[in-house]
Amino acid sequence: MINRIKITLHEISPLKDEPVDCVLWIKSDKIIANDYNPNTVAPPEMELLKLSIQEDGYTQPIVTFPEGKNYTVIDGFHRNRVGKESPK
Repeated sequence: MINRIKITLHEISPLKDEPVDCVLWIKSDKIIANDYNPNTVAPPEMELLKLSIQEDGYTQPIVTFPEGKNYTVIDGFHRNRVGKESPK
């Protein structure tokens, strides 16, 4: 329901041509990692990212691109990984 409201507001928004005007919530099982991420993150930094997300939540979005019924990560590969690998 929240996404429907956001889409309706986006249609009349003066900023509708801006990509961040309509940020939607997508279920994590629809999000797939990209296969081209060149970054490697050392285990201590991954642990810090995990702790940061546990303490503060997601302070940056996971940016995706729709592909069929799923969404491929284009920014936030490691945030997505932490979210999928950490216990709920």
